[in-house]
Amino acid sequence: MTDIKHIAATASRDYTSFDVVIVGSGASGSIAARTLAEKGFHVALLEYGALVSPGALYAPNQATYSKARTSPHGRADGNPWTACAVGGGMQFYNAIMFRYRQADLSASQYLRTDMEIDWPISLLDLEPFYSEIESLLEISGTYGFQPYPASQRGLLISNAMRELGITPKSVPLAIRPPKTTNGCIECSSCNHLVCPTNAKANILAKSVLDDSAFPGSISVLYGCFVNSIELRSDCHAEALECYVPLSSQRIRIPVKAVIVCANAIQSAALMLRSKSRHAPTGIGNDSDLVGRGLSFKISGYSVGYVKNPAALPAHWGPHATVYTDDFYEHPGVPCRFGGLIYEANLDSPGENIGRVRLHYIAGEEPWSHNRVMLDSAIDPHGIPYIRIAYKNSENDRARISFLANRAEDTLRRLGASCIERMPFSRGKGSSHLHGTMRAGSFPKTSVVDHCGKIHGLTNIYVMDGSVMNFAGNSHPTHTIMANAKRMALSLAEKEN
Repeated sequence: MTDIKHIAATASRDYTSFDVVIVGSGASGSIAARTLAEKGFHVALLEYGALVSPGALYAPNQATYSKARTSPHGRADGNPWTACAVGGGMQFYNAIMFRYRQADLSASQYLRTDMEIDWPISLLDLEPFYSEIESLLEISGTYGFQPYPASQRGLLISNAMRELGITPKSVPLAIRPPKTTNGCIECSSCNHLVCPTNAKANILAKSVLDDSAFPGSISVLYGCFVNSIELRSDCHAEALECYVPLSSQRIRIPVKAVIVCANAIQSAALMLRSKSRHAPTGIGNDSDLVGRGLSFKISGYSVGYVKNPAALPAHWGPHATVYTDDFYEHPGVPCRFGGLIYEANLDSPGENIGRVRLHYIAGEEPWSHNRVMLDSAIDPHGIPYIRIAYKNSENDRARISFLANRAEDTLRRLGASCIERMPFSRGKGSSHLHGTMRAGSFPKTSVVDHCGKIHGLTNIYVMDGSVMNFAGNSHPTHTIMANAKRMALSLAEKEN
């Protein structure tokens, strides 16, 4: 059975027994650990956050963790974490699990920036791993699992879309439907909440880290912040320098190989902190690409209010049940490349009374001026603050405005008497983090190769959303997991 302990309880442990050390236990780190354990590797999984309990909420859990600066001299108001917890953001996510399309991996046919946009792999490279994730997480509407039924608001949205000639579809969710074995009991709204019944799949509920049936092993050591990677003169990682907040100790963990899966902000920051005489600008940063191309998503919300609020009571259940992809690739969208429009219920059930909210989302253009940097100021633990520089392009704003207009057409059609467009607000971090450790064949235009190995180094890999050259027009969790499994399997085959 997987060993999950606070790192302070393992002070005398011999870390040299591990074949691979993975930084980060979220979607990518956990599936990479599982893949390697399946192949006989002994894996240590280092996590900064703690175990979270069923029913825990996202905001209180994140309140104690460090923030990022989002302006040159501003206060630390950004969130450089998806979530600090064993299992990462999947402990709190909304369980929306779309596959990407080939257009997401070859977006240069639509977009032009100063960075490489296309992925160095094709959709065919991901297909078998998508299927494995769908089976493991029991994603609705895939692999023989029944679709999740539309909510009351979802039915209204679907009918309005059809009347407008738009095709509604069922959202693929990693949630067992109601009235199925161990299905959703609709106890609350699902977003930003650890499911109290395990109907919503997460890293622990689905036993992603359970190594009991594998020839290898997984040891999860939480309460550990990895500050830097030590390099030898032969470009080989020798150890991780870590900080344990509980004891204010700094410890050194020797490594045979290290996989960084800390998220697209934290992974880049770790490489930038790892300066040495062997890497004077940080690991993998010879071409000044580490941290550049930071991408969230261009997205926004529109809310419609109905004349009779009693007709739309509180919402209990998933964040979203219906969507349309009619505008994913569409001649009416600026550059012909749009994204998704979907139901987006508010986090508290009562907030939804009398309201219908739609979310529109698309991948943004990756530009080198959107980046992660280290600030000159340090936090209370002596670690430099992360600084985020970010702004959207005019083209991105035009694309998201097109989707917003189509969403509001739907709200008007379903009978909303008043429609409000919530202000666009990105650039502060949190979810949908991509692009800062870009993948490709050439060190001048990328940081890692197609299997996640940093160019010019022998045993340092990155396997999270930071290797995604274009953010994609839909939710990334499914793709992050499938791609991490692909890269981890490649590493296992290489070592064996």
